[in-house]
Amino acid sequence: MNPYDEEKLTGGNVNEIIRNADTVRRPTGSWSTSIHALLQHLEQQNFAGAPRFLGVDEAGREILSFLPGEVPGNAYPELEPYMWSEETLTGLARLLRSYHDATEGFVPNSIHTEWQLPYADPAAHEVICHNDAALYNVVFQHGAPVALIDFDMAGPGPRLWDIAYSLYTSVPLAGFAPDYLTGSTVPYQADLHAADRQRRIQLFFEAYGLPVPEDLHDWLTRRLTAMCDTLKKEAEAGNPAFVQMVEEGHLAHYERELQFIADHYSEWTTA
Repeated sequence: MNPYDEEKLTGGNVNEIIRNADTVRRPTGSWSTSIHALLQHLEQQNFAGAPRFLGVDEAGREILSFLPGEVPGNAYPELEPYMWSEETLTGLARLLRSYHDATEGFVPNSIHTEWQLPYADPAAHEVICHNDAALYNVVFQHGAPVALIDFDMAGPGPRLWDIAYSLYTSVPLAGFAPDYLTGSTVPYQADLHAADRQRRIQLFFEAYGLPVPEDLHDWLTRRLTAMCDTLKKEAEAGNPAFVQMVEEGHLAHYERELQFIADHYSEWTTA
């Protein structure tokens, strides 16, 4: 492998991601064996919406197939207008449903199974959650979402755990709202955006194939709280990537978002 043929890909707060020809090279961790087994299982299930695991290179990096297309990455949330469309929203919901269904019954081969972010209650493990199924980790082809990438944080959990974060990032349920004509964002205003959010929540669940749960607010709160807890725990443990994210304001951002959702969730529901 010629190192001069390598291209650093944008995106990824934690890992350096390199493209070499038709492959992607990523650092491995103690959880990687489980992720590799998951990707192999998805391939066996003929799920096309994920990269293929191809092995480990001489530098100890995992080798994944490169999926061509557009990936928002760190441009999020300032996106191409079509990435905020209803077609994208419902397409992502169907993609997530297909992924979840493909993981049902998956059991890693290794007795030393490790995940970065398993859901705390084993009794609630329904599927293998992606745990970061946001627009910035979606591959678009011909204007449609076709694949998920960055499976490092995947782990067993309930479907709604994954759905909650996808909703937060793709409806979105954040302190900003997308301008559908330009793809840029503006501050949320209830009189302009609340009804649209209520409708988009409904569209997502219809496309996924589940009713909107009555306790959706609780799922959203617990999901973002877990993200804050992970950032704090890893930073306090001295993990340099998480220390950097906290210093860059990620933790403070999500703490503000939790308060924003608490203040405005009632505007997005008929309950």
